[in-house]
Amino acid sequence: MDALHTLAARLDEASDTLAVLARRVTAGDPAHPVFGAHAAGRPGEIGRALHRQWTTATGDRAREAAAAAARLAATAAAVRSAADRY
Repeated sequence: MDALHTLAARLDEASDTLAVLARRVTAGDPAHPVFGAHAAGRPGEIGRALHRQWTTATGDRAREAAAAAARLAATAAAVRSAADRY
């Protein structure tokens, strides 16, 4: 059952990696001035819309990565439990 415990450890590592990615993906989001959101008129409106779209997209990817990390951790626990009972 060493192979199953090894598999569970690898799944845990993948889960940890995805959890870190989930936290970091939004940390690199540029501030709104990078998109020109501070500008007056139509260019500012476009900049604010682009910034919203960017933060929404990276937030969605962060949630997806966190959910995948949780699923991998649950799978690792299930594999470990099965190996212990085998």
